[in-house]
Amino acid sequence: MLILNRYILKEHIGPFFFAFFTITFLLIIDLVPKIIDHVIDKDLGIWVVLEIVGLNLAWMLALSVPMSVLVATLMAFGRLTSDFEIIAIKASGINLLRILVPLLMVAAVVMFGMIHFNDKILPDLNKRSRLLWGDISVMRPTLVFRSDVFTSDIPGFLVLIDKIDHATSRVEGVRITETREFTKPRIIVAEHGYMEMTSGGTNMRFTLYNGEIHSLDINEPANYRKVDFQEHIINVFDAGSQLVRTESDYRNDREMPIGRMQSKVDRAMTAITPFRENINASVSGVLRQLFVDSLAWHKAGEMTDSAAYEEIRANAAAFARKVERGRRQILAQRKTANKYNIEIHKKYSIPAASLAFVILGAPLAVLSRRGGMGLAIAISIFLFIIYWAFLIGGEDLADRGLVSPFWAMWGANVLMGVLGLYLLYVVVSEKPVLAYFRRKR
Repeated sequence: MLILNRYILKEHIGPFFFAFFTITFLLIIDLVPKIIDHVIDKDLGIWVVLEIVGLNLAWMLALSVPMSVLVATLMAFGRLTSDFEIIAIKASGINLLRILVPLLMVAAVVMFGMIHFNDKILPDLNKRSRLLWGDISVMRPTLVFRSDVFTSDIPGFLVLIDKIDHATSRVEGVRITETREFTKPRIIVAEHGYMEMTSGGTNMRFTLYNGEIHSLDINEPANYRKVDFQEHIINVFDAGSQLVRTESDYRNDREMPIGRMQSKVDRAMTAITPFRENINASVSGVLRQLFVDSLAWHKAGEMTDSAAYEEIRANAAAFARKVERGRRQILAQRKTANKYNIEIHKKYSIPAASLAFVILGAPLAVLSRRGGMGLAIAISIFLFIIYWAFLIGGEDLADRGLVSPFWAMWGANVLMGVLGLYLLYVVVSEKPVLAYFRRKR
């Protein structure tokens, strides 16, 4: 039996790594256009590009590993079925469930490994990826000055240069429009000058000679001024294209480990209690104020009918507003708790899909009676669509409070597992797929 277990596991190794590298490659390809845009616009270096890919590989692995388990199971059992090896195994008296035991054990190891990865490694890499994308987004485009071409890459400035000597940084025929104050633009015209990067390449300095400064005031056209100069220096800050790294202690829900998210859930649920107690405690007091005190004042002759009615109406409206504020605060806390609960369950449910995919993929491949790669990929894509539709739809419903976070994240696994168990029953009992439903009729 040990030989058979090794043989079954060996049949899964090749398809698993084939599916793993293929799925990961497709996810990377989907990221490439975004990277190329930044490489062109921001002039990113090769090491920064590799860092972007490496950091984004984290969430790709979290998705591609369970998917690869499904593809490997379909391809391996499909080949065993098409080569009649499953029939031979059954003929030797070995039940299909016995064959699945080593696969389920390996899938369980993969599941626990991915849970640890999602909890300990993925949050930090997600945070670093977010910070890197943010740092890249605020980079200035690489400043490339060309003769007789307007350069508008510097915020607040529009530059036109007639002639540029890139070897000496000498410029001739310089016209700079400064629009940092929209209502008071300045136009600087100079015969020649020099431009250089300062402060380690983050700032730019124009040293201009023999020119004029025209100052305008859109609101007061009479305030136009013209100043001649022999030498004038313009400093442009944050004009460099260097990547400046930043740090932040902030983490969103996808960047937190399970323990930290659970503490936020507990804090949100604890915050609900005072709101409920406040509403419950005020009910008796408000009812007494509405009906007992007002009626007593009315009977004592201190209030007329209309005054008592207005008193009751005003108190009722104030109480309704107070209850509504409490209700909104409770809903806000529940929404916060649901947001983090969804991510907590997601860190468990996606790795656990490996078990569900083994239970579903094995009998599905046997029933298909064909082991072609195309069929395995087609079935996998179909199941992936169903799985992610349940996952994304469940997350949206949980955010709205219509479904609990547990069922939102585990519903797809339960569906796949139940369907897989039924198909296993069909394969082991060798009955038609719809035999149970026909018998019910």
